[in-house]
Amino acid sequence: MPSRRRPAATLLTALPLLLTACTAAVASAPGGNGGNSAPPPPSVSAVPVLTSANDQPLPLDAYLLNPQQKLDVLKAQALLVSTCMQRFGFDYKPPQVQLPTRSADAPTTRIDSRYGRQDPALMAAWGYHPEGGLLAARTATDGATGGADSRMSPEMTVVATGSASPTAKFGPGGQIVAGVKVPDHGCFGEAAKRLAGSPDAQVGDANAAVSAKLATLDNSRSDPRTQAVFADWSGCMKETGHDYPDPLAAMNDERWWTTDLPSEQERQVATADAACRKRTNLVGVWYAVDRAYQQQAIEADAEAMSRAEATVRAQVRAAQQVLGH
Repeated sequence: MPSRRRPAATLLTALPLLLTACTAAVASAPGGNGGNSAPPPPSVSAVPVLTSANDQPLPLDAYLLNPQQKLDVLKAQALLVSTCMQRFGFDYKPPQVQLPTRSADAPTTRIDSRYGRQDPALMAAWGYHPEGGLLAARTATDGATGGADSRMSPEMTVVATGSASPTAKFGPGGQIVAGVKVPDHGCFGEAAKRLAGSPDAQVGDANAAVSAKLATLDNSRSDPRTQAVFADWSGCMKETGHDYPDPLAAMNDERWWTTDLPSEQERQVATADAACRKRTNLVGVWYAVDRAYQQQAIEADAEAMSRAEATVRAQVRAAQQVLGH
């Protein structure tokens, strides 16, 4: 094998070093609303009293990568791609793998907190802003993805993706570069095969699980029981001079997102939001309804969800082996 070395380069952002999240599948998910009627509202057996649900389990947690698992899979993918590229003479240095900055109260069993900001102390200090401000969060995210490098040579693209076509994301490989045969789907395909079982496999969460996650959140938000507690919350907010139909409207107020740090008004709204959430048990109700929709979605498509769970477990095991854990 030739020992020549070429200049280091970072792969284009378009290449899938980061895990894929297929949101387009929501419409076809269990409980989705892509032309099919929504499922009947599930029964809710009990409603806990909660200020925050971030430490509470949800049925879909077992079917999706948690933050640490996602980080391990990302690191393993980066290492596998880098090692593969070296066989072809490229000193590919993958960008530092890390997750975007998460709030101090973020859940550890899942990526998403789902119900907006929930920690009263953080809301009083930071409003709806990430801790440290927007610039700090943006810098952390940029560091996680790495910079795009438009100087990547055509030969390097072939090795990375198995395709020489500018319009094809991946190709079957088979080209000879530096005396070595390019694998199917390139080095990304080789990494996918090791982590997920085949070169064209999706590394990360299965589409069925991602779709269920998104669809159940949408269904739980529009459920009459959640809408009723939103109305109670809205009435509570009006008592303090703030007019919002629901907590997401307060969080997404465009006035908050023009400055790096939260304004005093934003902190006041967020503080009132936290108090009204507690008074109406908004998080407890929404969580209970969401939990019921998640269980319903799992039962409605048990075969696909079983495959999704197996996918997560297999990738976590493979990533730990690659990383030597």
